[in-house]
Amino acid sequence: MIRGAVVLLAAAGLSTAFFSGCSPAVQAKEPQGTSVIASSAEDKDNYEKADYTLSQVEGNVSRFELGMIDDRTSPQYVISGKYAYFLSAVGDNYELKRINIDAPSSSGVARFEFADHYCCLYSYAFRYEGKTEVTFMDLDLNEICKIPKTEYFEDIIPYKDSYIIICGDDIQLVRNGSLEPFRKLKQSNFSLLTSEVTEENTWLLFTDNNDSGAFTYYIYNVNEDKYETVTDMGFNYYSDGFYDINGRRVMYRKLSDPKNQEFEAKYTGAPFNTYFDGQRVYLADPSDMTLKYYDPVKNTICDLTDYEFGKYSIRILGLNGSRLILAFRDELYVVDVSGREEIPLEEYVIILHGKVVDIENEIRDQYSINILTGKAAVQHLLGNIKADAVEDDFRIYYSIKQIYRYIKRFGKDFFKEFRYGTSQGLYVLMTGITEVTNDGAAIDAGGVAFRSEDRFYIILNINTDYTGRNFCHELMHSMEQNTDGVSLFPEWKKYNPKGFKYAGSYAVAADSKYSIEGPDGYDVYFYDVYSKTNELEDRARIFENIVAVEKDESRVNELPKLKAKALYIRERLYKLYPSLKDTDIFKNLDG
Repeated sequence: MIRGAVVLLAAAGLSTAFFSGCSPAVQAKEPQGTSVIASSAEDKDNYEKADYTLSQVEGNVSRFELGMIDDRTSPQYVISGKYAYFLSAVGDNYELKRINIDAPSSSGVARFEFADHYCCLYSYAFRYEGKTEVTFMDLDLNEICKIPKTEYFEDIIPYKDSYIIICGDDIQLVRNGSLEPFRKLKQSNFSLLTSEVTEENTWLLFTDNNDSGAFTYYIYNVNEDKYETVTDMGFNYYSDGFYDINGRRVMYRKLSDPKNQEFEAKYTGAPFNTYFDGQRVYLADPSDMTLKYYDPVKNTICDLTDYEFGKYSIRILGLNGSRLILAFRDELYVVDVSGREEIPLEEYVIILHGKVVDIENEIRDQYSINILTGKAAVQHLLGNIKADAVEDDFRIYYSIKQIYRYIKRFGKDFFKEFRYGTSQGLYVLMTGITEVTNDGAAIDAGGVAFRSEDRFYIILNINTDYTGRNFCHELMHSMEQNTDGVSLFPEWKKYNPKGFKYAGSYAVAADSKYSIEGPDGYDVYFYDVYSKTNELEDRARIFENIVAVEKDESRVNELPKLKAKALYIRERLYKLYPSLKDTDIFKNLDG
Protein backbone atom coordinates (compact mmCIF):
# COMPACT_ATOMS: atom_id res chain seq x y z
CA MET A 1 0.00 0.00 0.00
CA ILE A 2 1.42 3.42 -0.90
CA ARG A 3 2.10 5.47 2.19
CA GLY A 4 -0.37 8.30 2.58
CA ALA A 5 -2.90 6.73 0.23
CA VAL A 6 -6.53 6.97 1.34
CA VAL A 7 -8.90 4.09 1.90
CA LEU A 8 -12.44 5.09 2.72
CA LEU A 9 -15.73 3.70 3.80
CA ALA A 10 -18.63 5.52 2.22
CA ALA A 11 -21.12 6.50 4.91
CA ALA A 12 -24.09 4.21 4.38
CA GLY A 13 -26.80 3.60 6.97
CA LEU A 14 -28.81 0.44 7.32
CA SER A 15 -32.37 1.20 6.47
CA THR A 16 -34.92 1.31 9.25
CA ALA A 17 -38.64 1.67 9.02
CA PHE A 18 -41.21 3.18 11.34
CA PHE A 19 -44.67 1.69 11.13
CA SER A 20 -47.30 4.25 12.03
CA GLY A 21 -50.64 3.49 13.60
CA CYS A 22 -49.29 1.58 16.58
CA SER A 23 -52.22 2.72 18.70
CA PRO A 24 -55.07 3.04 16.20
CA ALA A 25 -58.53 4.08 17.25
CA VAL A 26 -59.98 1.10 15.38
CA GLN A 27 -58.11 -1.92 16.74
CA ALA A 28 -58.39 -5.64 16.13
CA LYS A 29 -61.02 -7.17 18.38
CA GLU A 30 -61.26 -10.61 19.85
CA PRO A 31 -61.62 -13.06 16.93
CA GLN A 32 -65.11 -13.16 15.47
CA GLY A 33 -66.99 -13.17 12.19
CA THR A 34 -66.56 -15.14 8.99
CA SER A 35 -63.30 -15.72 7.17
CA VAL A 36 -62.39 -15.16 3.56
CA ILE A 37 -59.98 -18.08 3.72
CA ALA A 38 -61.97 -20.59 5.76
CA SER A 39 -65.52 -21.76 5.04
CA SER A 40 -66.79 -22.50 8.54
CA ALA A 41 -69.17 -21.32 11.23
CA GLU A 42 -69.36 -17.63 12.09
CA ASP A 43 -67.80 -18.10 15.49
CA LYS A 44 -64.68 -19.82 14.15
CA ASP A 45 -61.41 -17.95 14.61
CA ASN A 46 -59.86 -16.97 11.29
CA TYR A 47 -56.40 -17.83 12.61
CA GLU A 48 -55.20 -21.35 13.28
CA LYS A 49 -53.83 -21.86 16.77
CA ALA A 50 -50.06 -21.41 16.90
CA ASP A 51 -47.86 -22.07 19.91
CA TYR A 52 -45.50 -19.17 20.43
CA THR A 53 -43.36 -18.87 23.53
CA LEU A 54 -42.26 -15.60 25.05
CA SER A 55 -38.89 -16.56 26.51
CA GLN A 56 -36.84 -14.50 28.93
CA VAL A 57 -33.60 -13.32 27.33
CA GLU A 58 -32.13 -11.19 30.09
CA GLY A 59 -33.54 -9.05 32.89
CA ASN A 60 -36.64 -7.29 31.59
CA VAL A 61 -36.19 -8.45 27.97
CA SER A 62 -38.27 -11.27 26.47
CA ARG A 63 -38.38 -12.58 22.94
CA PHE A 64 -40.69 -14.34 20.49
CA GLU A 65 -38.97 -16.41 17.81
CA LEU A 66 -41.39 -16.39 14.90
CA GLY A 67 -39.68 -18.82 12.54
CA MET A 68 -37.61 -18.54 9.40
CA ILE A 69 -38.41 -15.85 6.87
CA ASP A 70 -38.15 -16.09 3.11
CA ASP A 71 -35.44 -13.92 1.52
CA ARG A 72 -37.87 -13.02 -1.24
CA THR A 73 -39.82 -10.69 1.01
CA SER A 74 -39.12 -8.33 3.87
CA PRO A 75 -41.08 -9.07 7.04
CA GLN A 76 -43.80 -6.60 7.95
CA TYR A 77 -45.00 -5.79 11.47
CA VAL A 78 -48.01 -3.95 12.90
CA ILE A 79 -48.92 -3.40 16.55
CA SER A 80 -52.64 -3.15 17.26
CA GLY A 81 -54.07 -3.38 20.76
CA LYS A 82 -52.70 -6.44 22.55
CA TYR A 83 -51.64 -8.07 19.31
CA ALA A 84 -48.53 -7.85 17.17
CA TYR A 85 -49.00 -8.91 13.55
CA PHE A 86 -46.11 -10.33 11.53
CA LEU A 87 -46.35 -11.00 7.77
CA SER A 88 -43.69 -13.02 5.98
CA ALA A 89 -43.30 -15.44 3.09
CA VAL A 90 -42.56 -19.04 4.04
CA GLY A 91 -42.11 -21.58 1.26
CA ASP A 92 -45.12 -21.36 -1.03
CA ASN A 93 -47.25 -19.45 1.47
CA TYR A 94 -47.57 -16.08 3.04
CA GLU A 95 -48.03 -16.41 6.76
CA LEU A 96 -49.80 -13.75 8.82
CA LYS A 97 -48.96 -14.41 12.45
CA ARG A 98 -50.97 -12.81 15.21
CA ILE A 99 -49.04 -12.78 18.47
CA ASN A 100 -50.92 -12.17 21.71
CA ILE A 101 -48.41 -10.36 23.90
CA ASP A 102 -50.46 -11.08 27.04
CA ALA A 103 -51.15 -14.75 26.34
CA PRO A 104 -48.76 -16.25 23.74
CA SER A 105 -50.59 -19.58 23.79
CA SER A 106 -53.65 -17.92 22.24
CA SER A 107 -51.68 -16.62 19.27
CA GLY A 108 -52.48 -17.76 15.75
CA VAL A 109 -51.37 -17.98 12.14
CA ALA A 110 -53.20 -17.65 8.80
CA ARG A 111 -51.75 -18.89 5.51
CA PHE A 112 -52.28 -17.52 2.02
CA GLU A 113 -51.10 -19.04 -1.24
CA PHE A 114 -47.92 -17.48 -2.56
CA ALA A 115 -48.02 -18.20 -6.32
CA ASP A 116 -49.22 -15.24 -8.39
CA HIS A 117 -50.41 -13.41 -5.30
CA TYR A 118 -49.13 -10.56 -3.22
CA CYS A 119 -49.90 -9.70 0.40
CA CYS A 120 -49.37 -6.50 2.33
CA LEU A 121 -49.93 -5.49 5.94
CA TYR A 122 -51.24 -2.01 6.74
CA SER A 123 -51.75 -0.30 10.08
CA TYR A 124 -55.45 -1.19 10.09
CA ALA A 125 -55.93 -3.82 7.42
CA PHE A 126 -54.54 -6.70 5.36
CA ARG A 127 -54.38 -6.73 1.57
CA TYR A 128 -54.52 -9.92 -0.52
CA GLU A 129 -53.87 -9.24 -4.19
CA GLY A 130 -54.47 -11.78 -6.93
CA LYS A 131 -54.15 -11.54 -10.70
CA THR A 132 -57.47 -9.82 -11.25
CA GLU A 133 -58.82 -8.60 -7.92
CA VAL A 134 -57.76 -7.25 -4.55
CA THR A 135 -59.34 -8.21 -1.24
CA PHE A 136 -59.04 -5.95 1.79
CA MET A 137 -59.60 -7.47 5.23
CA ASP A 138 -59.46 -6.08 8.74
CA LEU A 139 -56.83 -7.51 11.05
CA ASP A 140 -59.31 -10.16 12.24
CA LEU A 141 -59.38 -11.26 8.55
CA ASN A 142 -62.99 -10.23 8.03
CA GLU A 143 -63.56 -8.97 4.51
CA ILE A 144 -63.92 -5.20 4.11
CA CYS A 145 -64.28 -5.09 0.35
CA LYS A 146 -63.20 -6.81 -2.85
CA ILE A 147 -62.35 -4.73 -5.91
CA PRO A 148 -60.91 -5.27 -9.40
CA LYS A 149 -57.14 -4.98 -9.64
CA THR A 150 -56.81 -1.87 -11.75
CA GLU A 151 -54.66 0.64 -9.90
CA TYR A 152 -52.05 1.04 -7.19
CA PHE A 153 -53.61 1.62 -3.77
CA GLU A 154 -51.78 3.78 -1.25
CA ASP A 155 -53.56 2.68 1.93
CA ILE A 156 -56.84 1.77 3.58
CA ILE A 157 -57.78 3.72 6.71
CA PRO A 158 -60.80 3.75 9.05
CA TYR A 159 -63.15 6.71 8.66
CA LYS A 160 -66.09 7.05 11.06
CA ASP A 161 -68.00 3.75 10.84
CA SER A 162 -66.37 2.61 7.61
CA TYR A 163 -63.08 2.88 5.69
CA ILE A 164 -61.56 5.07 3.02
CA ILE A 165 -59.18 3.79 0.37
CA ILE A 166 -56.63 6.11 -1.25
CA CYS A 167 -56.30 5.16 -4.87
CA GLY A 168 -54.01 7.37 -6.94
CA ASP A 169 -55.20 10.90 -6.19
CA ASP A 170 -58.72 9.71 -5.35
CA ILE A 171 -60.21 8.97 -1.95
CA GLN A 172 -62.94 6.37 -2.17
CA LEU A 173 -65.38 5.41 0.56
CA VAL A 174 -66.26 1.80 1.36
CA ARG A 175 -70.03 1.26 1.41
CA ASN A 176 -71.47 -2.24 1.85
CA GLY A 177 -68.32 -3.86 0.49
CA SER A 178 -68.10 -1.59 -2.56
CA LEU A 179 -66.24 1.64 -3.32
CA GLU A 180 -67.94 4.98 -3.87
CA PRO A 181 -66.28 8.19 -5.13
CA PHE A 182 -65.68 10.45 -2.14
CA ARG A 183 -62.97 13.09 -2.47
CA LYS A 184 -60.25 14.19 -4.87
CA LEU A 185 -56.79 14.87 -3.46
CA LYS A 186 -55.18 18.07 -4.71
CA GLN A 187 -51.77 16.37 -4.96
CA SER A 188 -50.91 13.99 -7.78
CA ASN A 189 -47.49 12.84 -6.52
CA PHE A 190 -47.42 12.07 -2.81
CA SER A 191 -46.72 9.48 -0.15
CA LEU A 192 -49.01 8.88 2.79
CA LEU A 193 -47.01 8.92 6.01
CA THR A 194 -49.42 8.43 8.89
CA SER A 195 -52.97 9.04 10.03
CA GLU A 196 -54.94 9.86 13.14
CA VAL A 197 -58.32 8.21 13.53
CA THR A 198 -61.09 9.14 15.94
CA GLU A 199 -64.76 8.15 16.04
CA GLU A 200 -65.72 11.41 14.31
CA ASN A 201 -62.88 12.21 11.93
CA THR A 202 -59.65 11.12 10.25
CA TRP A 203 -56.53 13.20 9.53
CA LEU A 204 -53.88 12.26 6.99
CA LEU A 205 -50.26 13.36 6.79
CA PHE A 206 -48.56 13.09 3.42
CA THR A 207 -45.61 14.56 1.54
CA ASP A 208 -45.19 15.80 -2.02
CA ASN A 209 -42.19 13.58 -2.95
CA ASN A 210 -40.17 16.56 -4.13
CA ASP A 211 -37.07 15.19 -5.91
CA SER A 212 -35.39 18.56 -6.44
CA GLY A 213 -35.61 20.20 -3.00
CA ALA A 214 -37.07 20.06 0.48
CA PHE A 215 -40.19 17.98 0.93
CA THR A 216 -43.44 19.72 1.78
CA TYR A 217 -45.80 18.11 4.26
CA TYR A 218 -49.58 18.36 4.18
CA ILE A 219 -52.17 17.63 6.85
CA TYR A 220 -55.51 16.71 5.34
CA ASN A 221 -58.72 16.99 7.41
CA VAL A 222 -61.08 14.44 5.85
CA ASN A 223 -64.29 15.83 7.39
CA GLU A 224 -63.65 19.38 6.24
CA ASP A 225 -61.82 18.49 3.03
CA LYS A 226 -59.09 20.97 4.00
CA TYR A 227 -55.31 20.97 3.60
CA GLU A 228 -52.72 22.62 5.75
CA THR A 229 -49.13 22.99 4.58
CA VAL A 230 -46.49 22.19 7.18
CA THR A 231 -42.78 22.91 6.86
CA ASP A 232 -39.68 22.33 8.97
CA MET A 233 -40.47 18.75 9.93
CA GLY A 234 -38.59 15.49 9.58
CA PHE A 235 -39.36 11.92 8.61
CA ASN A 236 -40.62 10.75 12.00
CA TYR A 237 -44.26 9.87 12.51
CA TYR A 238 -46.30 8.45 15.32
CA SER A 239 -49.94 7.47 15.61
CA ASP A 240 -51.13 10.96 16.58
CA GLY A 241 -48.87 13.09 14.42
CA PHE A 242 -45.25 13.71 13.60
CA TYR A 243 -42.10 14.84 15.35
CA ASP A 244 -38.57 15.91 14.59
CA ILE A 245 -35.29 15.62 16.47
CA ASN A 246 -32.94 18.09 14.90
CA GLY A 247 -29.74 19.22 16.54
CA ARG A 248 -30.77 20.40 19.99
CA ARG A 249 -34.53 20.48 19.73
CA VAL A 250 -37.48 18.15 19.80
CA MET A 251 -40.55 19.41 17.98
CA TYR A 252 -43.82 17.58 17.62
CA ARG A 253 -47.32 18.19 16.48
CA LYS A 254 -50.58 16.31 16.67
CA LEU A 255 -52.46 16.07 13.41
CA SER A 256 -55.62 17.36 15.08
CA ASP A 257 -53.85 20.35 16.70
CA PRO A 258 -52.59 23.31 14.62
CA LYS A 259 -49.91 24.25 17.18
CA ASN A 260 -46.34 22.97 17.18
CA GLN A 261 -44.79 21.97 20.50
CA GLU A 262 -41.05 22.56 20.72
CA PHE A 263 -38.51 21.75 23.43
CA GLU A 264 -34.78 22.06 23.77
CA ALA A 265 -33.09 18.66 23.38
CA LYS A 266 -30.04 18.40 25.59
CA TYR A 267 -29.51 14.70 24.87
CA THR A 268 -27.40 14.35 21.73
CA GLY A 269 -26.45 10.69 21.95
CA ALA A 270 -27.69 8.96 18.82
CA PRO A 271 -31.34 9.82 18.17
CA PHE A 272 -32.05 7.50 15.29
CA ASN A 273 -34.55 4.66 15.07
CA THR A 274 -36.92 6.40 17.44
CA TYR A 275 -40.49 6.10 18.66
CA PHE A 276 -42.47 8.97 20.17
CA ASP A 277 -45.54 8.53 22.37
CA GLY A 278 -46.41 12.22 22.60
CA GLN A 279 -44.22 12.78 25.63
CA ARG A 280 -41.07 10.67 25.51
CA VAL A 281 -38.65 9.82 22.74
CA TYR A 282 -37.75 6.12 22.83
CA LEU A 283 -34.55 5.28 21.00
CA ALA A 284 -32.17 2.46 20.21
CA ASP A 285 -28.79 4.01 20.87
CA PRO A 286 -26.07 2.26 18.82
CA SER A 287 -23.33 4.11 20.68
CA ASP A 288 -23.71 1.76 23.65
CA MET A 289 -26.19 -0.79 22.23
CA THR A 290 -28.94 0.04 24.72
CA LEU A 291 -32.51 1.28 24.73
CA LYS A 292 -33.42 4.57 26.35
CA TYR A 293 -36.19 7.07 26.59
CA TYR A 294 -35.59 10.79 26.78
CA ASP A 295 -38.14 13.24 28.17
CA PRO A 296 -37.36 16.66 26.64
CA VAL A 297 -39.81 18.49 28.92
CA LYS A 298 -38.51 17.11 32.22
CA ASN A 299 -34.97 16.80 30.76
CA THR A 300 -34.62 13.29 32.14
CA ILE A 301 -33.22 10.13 30.61
CA CYS A 302 -33.82 6.49 31.44
CA ASP A 303 -31.94 3.31 30.53
CA LEU A 304 -34.68 0.82 29.69
CA THR A 305 -32.62 -2.35 29.93
CA ASP A 306 -29.16 -3.58 30.84
CA TYR A 307 -29.28 -5.95 27.85
CA GLU A 308 -27.08 -4.92 24.92
CA PHE A 309 -29.03 -5.55 21.74
CA GLY A 310 -26.14 -4.96 19.37
CA LYS A 311 -28.56 -5.00 16.43
CA TYR A 312 -28.18 -2.00 14.17
CA SER A 313 -31.36 -2.63 12.24
CA ILE A 314 -33.66 -3.36 15.16
CA ARG A 315 -36.99 -1.50 14.78
CA ILE A 316 -38.98 0.10 17.59
CA LEU A 317 -42.62 -0.61 16.77
CA GLY A 318 -44.45 0.96 19.68
CA LEU A 319 -45.75 0.62 23.22
CA ASN A 320 -48.15 -1.93 24.66
CA GLY A 321 -48.95 -0.58 28.10
CA SER A 322 -45.63 -0.57 29.96
CA ARG A 323 -43.94 -2.77 27.37
CA LEU A 324 -41.86 -1.58 24.45
CA ILE A 325 -42.16 -3.75 21.33
CA LEU A 326 -39.19 -4.13 18.98
CA ALA A 327 -38.60 -6.22 15.87
CA PHE A 328 -35.51 -7.73 14.30
CA ARG A 329 -36.13 -9.87 11.20
CA ASP A 330 -38.09 -12.85 12.57
CA GLU A 331 -37.70 -11.98 16.24
CA LEU A 332 -40.07 -9.87 18.30
CA TYR A 333 -38.69 -8.40 21.52
CA VAL A 334 -40.83 -7.28 24.47
CA VAL A 335 -39.13 -4.98 26.98
CA ASP A 336 -40.89 -4.23 30.27
CA VAL A 337 -40.06 -0.56 30.89
CA SER A 338 -41.89 -0.23 34.21
CA GLY A 339 -39.91 0.51 37.33
CA ARG A 340 -36.90 1.94 35.51
CA GLU A 341 -35.22 4.95 37.09
CA GLU A 342 -35.40 8.36 35.46
CA ILE A 343 -32.24 10.38 35.97
CA PRO A 344 -31.79 14.10 35.32
CA LEU A 345 -29.67 14.35 32.20
CA GLU A 346 -26.93 16.32 33.93
CA GLU A 347 -26.53 13.63 36.61
CA TYR A 348 -26.68 10.88 33.98
CA VAL A 349 -23.69 12.34 32.15
CA ILE A 350 -21.65 12.84 35.33
CA ILE A 351 -22.46 9.58 37.14
CA LEU A 352 -22.45 7.11 34.27
CA HIS A 353 -20.07 8.54 31.76
CA GLY A 354 -17.26 10.43 33.44
CA LYS A 355 -15.06 12.73 31.36
CA VAL A 356 -13.71 12.42 27.84
CA VAL A 357 -10.13 13.03 28.95
CA ASP A 358 -10.27 10.11 31.40
CA ILE A 359 -11.18 7.50 28.79
CA GLU A 360 -8.76 9.00 26.23
CA ASN A 361 -5.91 8.63 28.73
CA GLU A 362 -6.98 5.09 29.60
CA ILE A 363 -6.94 3.97 25.95
CA ARG A 364 -3.57 5.67 25.33
CA ASP A 365 -1.91 4.19 28.40
CA GLN A 366 -3.23 0.64 27.99
CA TYR A 367 -3.34 0.22 24.20
CA SER A 368 -0.97 2.90 22.79
CA ILE A 369 -3.84 4.37 20.80
CA ASN A 370 -4.07 8.14 20.58
CA ILE A 371 -7.63 9.53 20.41
CA LEU A 372 -7.74 13.05 18.96
CA THR A 373 -10.91 15.13 18.94
CA GLY A 374 -12.06 18.67 18.14
CA LYS A 375 -9.56 20.94 16.38
CA ALA A 376 -6.66 18.61 17.21
CA ALA A 377 -8.24 15.89 15.06
CA VAL A 378 -8.61 17.96 11.88
CA GLN A 379 -5.01 19.21 12.03
CA HIS A 380 -3.72 15.80 10.93
CA LEU A 381 -5.74 15.45 7.71
CA LEU A 382 -4.22 14.89 4.28
CA GLY A 383 -4.76 17.49 1.59
CA ASN A 384 -7.56 15.61 -0.14
CA ILE A 385 -9.59 15.19 3.07
CA LYS A 386 -11.86 17.79 4.65
CA ALA A 387 -13.64 17.27 7.96
CA ASP A 388 -15.57 19.28 10.52
CA ALA A 389 -14.34 19.46 14.11
CA VAL A 390 -16.68 18.06 16.77
CA GLU A 391 -16.58 19.73 20.20
CA ASP A 392 -19.61 18.06 21.83
CA ASP A 393 -18.12 16.10 24.77
CA PHE A 394 -21.26 14.01 25.20
CA ARG A 395 -21.20 12.84 21.59
CA ILE A 396 -17.43 12.32 21.67
CA TYR A 397 -17.63 10.23 24.83
CA TYR A 398 -20.30 7.95 23.43
CA SER A 399 -18.35 7.49 20.21
CA ILE A 400 -15.19 6.60 22.11
CA LYS A 401 -17.19 4.17 24.23
CA GLN A 402 -18.53 2.54 21.08
CA ILE A 403 -15.07 1.82 19.64
CA TYR A 404 -13.57 0.96 23.04
CA ARG A 405 -15.58 -2.25 23.22
CA TYR A 406 -13.77 -3.42 20.05
CA ILE A 407 -10.37 -2.17 21.17
CA LYS A 408 -10.70 -4.36 24.26
CA ARG A 409 -11.62 -7.37 22.14
CA PHE A 410 -8.53 -7.01 19.94
CA GLY A 411 -6.45 -6.78 23.12
CA LYS A 412 -3.20 -5.20 24.28
CA ASP A 413 -0.96 -7.78 22.58
CA PHE A 414 -2.51 -7.08 19.18
CA PHE A 415 -1.80 -3.37 19.41
CA LYS A 416 1.77 -4.12 20.48
CA GLU A 417 2.17 -6.26 17.33
CA PHE A 418 0.54 -3.48 15.34
CA ARG A 419 3.54 -1.17 16.01
CA TYR A 420 5.42 -2.33 12.93
CA GLY A 421 9.11 -1.35 12.69
CA THR A 422 9.53 2.25 13.85
CA SER A 423 5.75 2.82 13.84
CA GLN A 424 4.44 5.21 16.45
CA GLY A 425 1.15 3.37 16.72
CA LEU A 426 -2.43 4.14 15.85
CA TYR A 427 -4.11 7.55 15.84
CA VAL A 428 -7.92 7.74 15.81
CA LEU A 429 -9.24 11.11 14.66
CA MET A 430 -12.85 11.76 15.63
CA THR A 431 -14.44 14.28 13.30
CA GLY A 432 -17.77 15.45 11.97
CA ILE A 433 -18.79 15.40 8.29
CA THR A 434 -15.82 14.02 6.36
CA GLU A 435 -15.29 14.53 2.63
CA VAL A 436 -12.62 12.78 0.59
CA THR A 437 -11.67 13.76 -2.95
CA ASN A 438 -10.76 10.58 -4.78
CA ASP A 439 -10.59 9.90 -8.51
CA GLY A 440 -11.83 13.43 -9.10
CA ALA A 441 -15.00 12.88 -7.05
CA ALA A 442 -15.88 14.26 -3.60
CA ILE A 443 -17.24 11.45 -1.43
CA ASP A 444 -18.85 11.60 2.02
CA ALA A 445 -17.04 9.06 4.19
CA GLY A 446 -17.99 7.36 7.41
CA GLY A 447 -14.34 6.49 7.91
CA VAL A 448 -10.91 6.85 6.31
CA ALA A 449 -7.64 4.99 6.92
CA PHE A 450 -4.20 6.15 5.80
CA ARG A 451 -0.55 5.77 6.70
CA SER A 452 1.83 8.70 6.80
CA GLU A 453 5.45 7.72 7.43
CA ASP A 454 5.45 5.83 10.76
CA ARG A 455 1.95 6.74 11.82
CA PHE A 456 -1.32 4.98 11.10
CA TYR A 457 -4.45 7.14 11.06
CA ILE A 458 -8.13 6.22 11.24
CA ILE A 459 -10.63 9.04 10.73
CA LEU A 460 -14.15 8.40 12.02
CA ASN A 461 -17.14 10.59 11.25
CA ILE A 462 -18.84 10.28 14.64
CA ASN A 463 -22.03 11.89 13.36
CA THR A 464 -22.87 8.59 11.64
CA ASP A 465 -24.72 5.81 13.44
CA TYR A 466 -22.11 3.10 12.88
CA THR A 467 -18.91 4.36 14.51
CA GLY A 468 -18.03 0.91 15.90
CA ARG A 469 -18.49 -0.84 12.56
CA ASN A 470 -16.59 1.85 10.72
CA PHE A 471 -13.71 1.51 13.19
CA CYS A 472 -13.45 -2.24 12.52
CA HIS A 473 -13.60 -1.62 8.76
CA GLU A 474 -10.84 0.97 8.83
CA LEU A 475 -8.72 -1.09 11.25
CA MET A 476 -8.69 -3.85 8.63
CA HIS A 477 -7.28 -1.31 6.17
CA SER A 478 -4.66 -0.26 8.71
CA MET A 479 -3.63 -3.89 9.26
CA GLU A 480 -2.97 -4.21 5.54
CA GLN A 481 -1.06 -0.93 5.47
CA ASN A 482 1.10 -2.34 8.28
CA THR A 483 2.64 -4.98 5.98
CA ASP A 484 5.03 -2.38 4.50
CA GLY A 485 4.36 -3.48 0.94
CA VAL A 486 4.49 -7.23 1.57
CA SER A 487 1.45 -8.87 0.03
CA LEU A 488 -0.70 -10.19 2.84
CA PHE A 489 -3.23 -11.94 0.59
CA PRO A 490 -1.28 -13.35 -2.39
CA GLU A 491 -3.98 -15.82 -3.45
CA TRP A 492 -6.98 -13.47 -3.18
CA LYS A 493 -7.71 -13.57 -6.91
CA LYS A 494 -8.68 -17.24 -6.83
CA TYR A 495 -11.54 -16.47 -4.42
CA ASN A 496 -13.28 -14.25 -7.03
CA PRO A 497 -15.28 -15.25 -10.10
CA LYS A 498 -13.15 -16.15 -13.11
CA GLY A 499 -12.25 -13.05 -15.11
CA PHE A 500 -13.63 -10.65 -12.50
CA LYS A 501 -12.13 -7.15 -12.28
CA TYR A 502 -12.75 -4.62 -9.52
CA ALA A 503 -14.13 -1.20 -10.44
CA GLY A 504 -10.81 0.32 -9.37
CA SER A 505 -12.40 3.67 -8.59
CA TYR A 506 -14.50 5.15 -5.79
CA ALA A 507 -16.17 7.41 -8.33
CA VAL A 508 -17.47 4.51 -10.44
CA ALA A 509 -20.37 2.49 -9.09
CA ALA A 510 -20.11 -1.26 -9.59
CA ASP A 511 -23.07 -3.48 -10.45
CA SER A 512 -24.70 -5.84 -7.96
CA LYS A 513 -23.78 -9.09 -9.70
CA TYR A 514 -22.35 -11.74 -7.34
CA SER A 515 -23.27 -9.63 -4.28
CA ILE A 516 -25.85 -10.13 -1.53
CA GLU A 517 -27.74 -7.22 -3.08
CA GLY A 518 -27.81 -8.89 -6.50
CA PRO A 519 -30.01 -11.50 -8.18
CA ASP A 520 -27.52 -14.36 -7.79
CA GLY A 521 -29.03 -16.17 -4.83
CA TYR A 522 -26.26 -18.11 -3.11
CA ASP A 523 -23.68 -17.46 -5.88
CA VAL A 524 -22.32 -14.63 -3.75
CA TYR A 525 -18.67 -13.58 -3.70
CA PHE A 526 -19.07 -9.99 -2.43
CA TYR A 527 -20.87 -8.55 0.54
CA ASP A 528 -22.27 -5.62 -1.43
CA VAL A 529 -21.63 -3.29 -4.36
CA TYR A 530 -19.09 -1.27 -2.38
CA SER A 531 -17.02 -4.44 -1.89
CA LYS A 532 -16.37 -4.46 -5.63
CA THR A 533 -14.51 -1.13 -5.54
CA ASN A 534 -11.17 -2.86 -4.92
CA GLU A 535 -9.87 -5.88 -3.03
CA LEU A 536 -9.04 -3.77 0.04
CA GLU A 537 -12.68 -2.72 0.42
CA ASP A 538 -13.78 -6.27 -0.34
CA ARG A 539 -11.81 -7.63 2.61
CA ALA A 540 -12.73 -4.75 4.93
CA ARG A 541 -16.47 -5.22 4.30
CA ILE A 542 -16.23 -8.94 5.04
CA PHE A 543 -14.12 -8.29 8.14
CA GLU A 544 -16.53 -5.75 9.65
CA ASN A 545 -19.45 -8.09 9.00
CA ILE A 546 -17.74 -10.81 11.01
CA VAL A 547 -16.37 -8.71 13.87
CA ALA A 548 -18.78 -5.81 14.32
CA VAL A 549 -22.22 -7.45 14.14
CA GLU A 550 -24.06 -10.14 16.04
CA LYS A 551 -23.77 -13.61 14.54
CA ASP A 552 -27.41 -13.70 13.49
CA GLU A 553 -26.92 -10.46 11.54
CA SER A 554 -23.92 -11.64 9.54
CA ARG A 555 -24.71 -13.73 6.48
CA VAL A 556 -21.11 -14.80 5.86
CA ASN A 557 -21.58 -18.34 7.22
CA GLU A 558 -24.57 -19.12 4.99
CA LEU A 559 -22.89 -18.08 1.72
CA PRO A 560 -20.11 -20.58 0.86
CA LYS A 561 -18.01 -18.42 -1.46
CA LEU A 562 -18.17 -15.43 0.85
CA LYS A 563 -17.30 -17.68 3.79
CA ALA A 564 -14.26 -19.03 1.93
CA LYS A 565 -12.97 -15.45 1.66
CA ALA A 566 -13.63 -14.89 5.37
CA LEU A 567 -11.69 -18.04 6.34
CA TYR A 568 -8.78 -16.94 4.17
CA ILE A 569 -8.77 -13.50 5.84
CA ARG A 570 -8.65 -15.17 9.26
CA GLU A 571 -5.83 -17.51 8.20
CA ARG A 572 -3.63 -14.69 6.90
CA LEU A 573 -4.31 -12.31 9.81
CA TYR A 574 -3.35 -15.04 12.27
CA LYS A 575 0.05 -15.24 10.54
CA LEU A 576 0.73 -11.51 10.77
CA TYR A 577 -0.94 -11.00 14.18
CA PRO A 578 -0.61 -14.26 16.17
CA SER A 579 -2.18 -12.68 19.25
CA LEU A 580 -5.57 -12.63 17.49
CA LYS A 581 -5.76 -16.41 17.99
CA ASP A 582 -6.32 -15.77 21.70
CA THR A 583 -9.18 -13.29 21.13
CA ASP A 584 -12.85 -13.71 20.18
CA ILE A 585 -12.58 -11.47 17.10
CA PHE A 586 -13.63 -14.31 14.78
CA LYS A 587 -16.20 -15.85 17.13
CA ASN A 588 -18.98 -15.32 14.56
CA LEU A 589 -17.15 -17.24 11.83
CA ASP A 590 -17.88 -20.99 11.77
CA GLY A 591 -15.25 -23.51 10.73
